[in-house]
Amino acid sequence: MTRPLDSRLREILAERRQPATRIPQSAIDGHPAPRIPQPLLAERAADALDGDVVETARGAFLVVDRFYPLDHAHGLSRVGDWGGLSLTSRDELAMVGGLSSPLDGETRSLLFVDLETTGLAGGAGTYAFLVGCAYFEAHGFRTVQYFLPGYQHERPLLDAVDGLVRRSAGLVSYNGKSFDVPVLETRYQFNRMAPPFDGLAHVDMLHVARRFWRAAPASPYSWPDSDSCRLTTLERVLFGVRRVGDVPGMDIPSRYFDFMRSGDARPLLPVLEHNRLDLLSLAALTVRAVTTLARAPEGCVTARESLAAGRVLERAGRLDIAMRCFEDAVRRAGRERGADAGWARTEALRALALRHRREGRHDHAAEAWQAIADDRHVSPVLRREALEALAIHFEHRARNLDEARRFAERSLAERIGTLGMDRGRHRLARLERKLAGRAVGPGGPDPTLLLQD
Repeated sequence: MTRPLDSRLREILAERRQPATRIPQSAIDGHPAPRIPQPLLAERAADALDGDVVETARGAFLVVDRFYPLDHAHGLSRVGDWGGLSLTSRDELAMVGGLSSPLDGETRSLLFVDLETTGLAGGAGTYAFLVGCAYFEAHGFRTVQYFLPGYQHERPLLDAVDGLVRRSAGLVSYNGKSFDVPVLETRYQFNRMAPPFDGLAHVDMLHVARRFWRAAPASPYSWPDSDSCRLTTLERVLFGVRRVGDVPGMDIPSRYFDFMRSGDARPLLPVLEHNRLDLLSLAALTVRAVTTLARAPEGCVTARESLAAGRVLERAGRLDIAMRCFEDAVRRAGRERGADAGWARTEALRALALRHRREGRHDHAAEAWQAIADDRHVSPVLRREALEALAIHFEHRARNLDEARRFAERSLAERIGTLGMDRGRHRLARLERKLAGRAVGPGGPDPTLLLQD
């Protein structure tokens, strides 16, 4: 039993005596040590990716330019149906993106941006080796991809991106406010360059997609999985796009590092195609949101779409159409199945109740609150809000103290264990005092009260 242990100890000691393997400094810094000369890397990438090398005094980078004419089909839609240059100045784009005013589309176009980076987590060590940009032209849609053949050539690439960004009317991205733009800003600052994004309008379509299309699998759309806000999921469900041979996002950084070591850029062909498809789908999704809002509520397909359109229009001051959208959401939810339909219905009812109350239509507001309170599947928080609103309505508006006490009691029962119990007890005690005062008239106490005692 002791002999194998002694042998293993001798092996461990022998391993410790061996000299440590030297790790290249570039690998420690997070960059693979290139084995191919940099000029040759750029040329090989240009040949494999069908791009052009741009030489500058500070380095070289690759530009891959593709044009999609008006008759190009992206799934079931065509580029010619997307509105082209007119999309930039649409009021609905500003409303969807939460912008203060429509963009200037007379002389500048909208810029769609999507990055492929060396890591998905971000941070100072992450840089974009592919900056995908796209914009509408008079006769189609153009994608321009800036490819980095080596991290030491990052500055001239960023210079080129800077010029394109500053010529645009605004940015459109997918999660770009949280990832793409911060990554680029970090790289500009790392290279002691001023980022070109200050003051530039930015529409992040991920936030729009969550409002309009995040849904449970039982909705009228045939969601293939629960992650309905992935761009690849949305393009498949909304536009019928079927990607063939697409590369998973998690594999993209390793393909770039393999190219840096070997000089073989052919495995990056699907990466650039993946990026171009993302840009096309981003443009299609933006158009879909704008047209849905412009045609709401008749142009909506689901209760969630009607609800989202109503909220956007209400925030923009289009109150009449917003109310129609909320009403349409309630009707559509009654015909749909699943938890998402029930959620959309109660949220639309709440929006109607709040709008009616603000505009002094208290009876209509009470009807909406009553519908929420009667829904067995509504969330406890929303039910408490509805019951409290009804108690206030019957106490101060309808002057029906019995109904007010009934709703106050229900509200207090719902608030057991919550921070609002003291407020509920105070309201109920006040109603009890009012009811007791009403029972005592000029002739003394109400005889029925004496019999109850």
